[in-house]
Amino acid sequence: MFFQIDESLFRALFAHGEHGALRTAALVFSAIGGGWCMLALAPLLMARRSRRFAAWLLAVLVGTAIVVYVTKAAVARERPCLACADLAGFIASSPTDPSFPSGHAAGSFAFAVFAVHALLDRVPRPRFALATAIGCVLFAACVAVSRVVLGAHFPGDVAAGALLGATVGGLAGRRFTAGGARRL
Repeated sequence: MFFQIDESLFRALFAHGEHGALRTAALVFSAIGGGWCMLALAPLLMARRSRRFAAWLLAVLVGTAIVVYVTKAAVARERPCLACADLAGFIASSPTDPSFPSGHAAGSFAFAVFAVHALLDRVPRPRFALATAIGCVLFAACVAVSRVVLGAHFPGDVAAGALLGATVGGLAGRRFTAGGARRL
């Protein structure tokens, strides 16, 4: 029953993704939200001021990726391009690993929720903290939705990935700020 509802919702969202601007935006968010963006942490790891934050964030993202990998292997849900044979020609080339949960959604929400804690739990709170925290969560949501629009995941996959990532990011964020919220 869940998978039928999930597939119906996927078809509705995917149908709207055929428009050029939406598809282009989805490609951009999906590319930025991919695992390769962890390389952007390299300069932060080199700088003494941001090293602690970057090391924690790297650990959060790697830990999230491991949980996603194990869960994908255990659940083994087919990607939409395989499960929805009638749409296969319209879906861009899709990854070959299982669909559930979405790694993009998990990683993006792990990053966002960890960053929210790092920003909002600081004393004193930086002036830009709330706006940046909201931006991080909105960005993560755009990455998650982009995976459905591109036909790479069902909505349930991205919802599970978002929940998984938010949980890991939240737990780590609380530990990070408890261990010295004044310095990143």
